[in-house]
Amino acid sequence: MNIYALDVSWAATADERRSLHRELLACDEVRGVFLTACDDVLAVLFAGDRRRFDDWAREVDPTTSPLTYEQGALT
Repeated sequence: MNIYALDVSWAATADERRSLHRELLACDEVRGVFLTACDDVLAVLFAGDRRRFDDWAREVDPTTSPLTYEQGALT
């Protein structure tokens, strides 16, 4: 198990925070979540390795999705 920092600055609305909460609960590799001194960062106790955590964190954060308008996928 490792502890990783998860940037949650994208979760500004109540809907986004609910979505984040569901994602944290749904991931079998998340063993615990802790507040940090930074408002926009959570410490996540994660059962996978760094690469798996980074992949999962990108899936959770809608601003890093490959299907965003800015990237031309939804034109």
